[in-house]
Amino acid sequence: MAVIILTHSVEDYDKWKPLYDDDRTRRDEAGLKEVICGQKSDDPKQVYVVWETDNPDSIQAMFDDPELKEKMEQAGVTSPPEITIVK
Repeated sequence: MAVIILTHSVEDYDKWKPLYDDDRTRRDEAGLKEVICGQKSDDPKQVYVVWETDNPDSIQAMFDDPELKEKMEQAGVTSPPEITIVK
């Protein structure tokens, strides 16, 4: 089991979150089980997502998908995702 921690900045968390929620199938197909998703307490534009997975390599394939990049732009993501994998 591995833990994946993702962080990036967004224009508006309340705009971003519903679009993130609507894309759950992509995460399910990548084998990601969400542990927590939220905002940094002192910076509401900084998003943190933590997932558990048996296949940490699946995250790279998911983020290489051009469709995901387009959805992230629509959701107002303003920085590249920073991904940390803990095994």
